[in-house]
Amino acid sequence: MKAIVADASSLIALSDNCLIWVLEKFDTPILVPPYVKKEVFDTPIFNKKYGLEAMRTGLLFGKRIKIVDTDPEMRDKIVDLSNRLYTIKGRPMEIIQKGEADAIALLKKHEGALLVDEKNTRMIIECRETLRRIMESRIHKKVEIDQQVEQKLSKLLDGIKVIRSADLVAAVVAKGLVNWPYDKREMLKNMLFALKFSGCSISETEIFEYLNLVR
Repeated sequence: MKAIVADASSLIALSDNCLIWVLEKFDTPILVPPYVKKEVFDTPIFNKKYGLEAMRTGLLFGKRIKIVDTDPEMRDKIVDLSNRLYTIKGRPMEIIQKGEADAIALLKKHEGALLVDEKNTRMIIECRETLRRIMESRIHKKVEIDQQVEQKLSKLLDGIKVIRSADLVAAVVAKGLVNWPYDKREMLKNMLFALKFSGCSISETEIFEYLNLVR
């Protein structure tokens, strides 16, 4: 990968569990667009509950994490299309916000992967029909896809490589880059479950698959 473009969901999950240092274990440039910086630093740093978490992330800005301007027209186009894709009785459903769209727009300018833990954002990139079925079963109402919007969105999103905070953590532990005095499998298990409970879209089955790769 030539670059990793990070969304707020992954940075928050890593910082919330004191794992933001994992990013320093990779040589790949890590890029963040302005809206994501706003979500993980500019706004929460003044919040009593999330201020410390924002400070931990902010320590990497200008060092490990580079803030890069993106294309606002592309960002707004992604927001518009994504939030018109699914409808209930003709009424559109909001799926993503400007932070996620800003990260996707930035990735369109750089060859690499999108780091995102938020489930809806991942699925609107990887499997939009599956997301439709999940939402339909969750709200017990018929959810339809606007096929014209789907075609336009497909041209923008198909082929984007998506990774999660859990994938980065698993790679670091598997490579022996975490020098903690604990069993590697137990350490990885606790890290991955912590990320899961912080919003990372990873199933228990996937967690145990990762554990089987660690020796």
